[in-house]
Amino acid sequence: MKKFIFTLEAVAKYKDTVEKKQKAELSRVMALLNALYQEQDHIWQSIADTAASLTRALEEQRDVVKELERHDHYQIYLRECLDDIKQRITAAEKEKKRIQALLTVTMKEIKSLERLRAEQYRAYLEEVRKEENIVLLDLISHQSTTSDER
Repeated sequence: MKKFIFTLEAVAKYKDTVEKKQKAELSRVMALLNALYQEQDHIWQSIADTAASLTRALEEQRDVVKELERHDHYQIYLRECLDDIKQRITAAEKEKKRIQALLTVTMKEIKSLERLRAEQYRAYLEEVRKEENIVLLDLISHQSTTSDER
């Protein structure tokens, strides 16, 4: 009896490999995004902390001009950092969407290959049944002819 061979087995294995790579890449981008969002939260917290620090300095009336100047420079720096983080988040979000789209296509292709494999396997089983029936009919035919000859 012949063995079942899926005609597109090499393609299926390749697509599985591609899917694994895409999932790993998506995981990497998601980890990057989480780190960027944490960094963004940290910057926002720093902005809030500096505002509170300035308020305390003004209430205590410590060298107001110096405190305002220091606060302004630090705020400008934090805003630049925030803008940079936002750009990096936007780029990472675009990359995430791109990878998700590719992964979706790959997963659809894998599902199609699985359906095709199942269809080919059904056809293989049907062919095996037909061959078994032929062998059985030959055996029955052979037995009946040998018993008739006696």
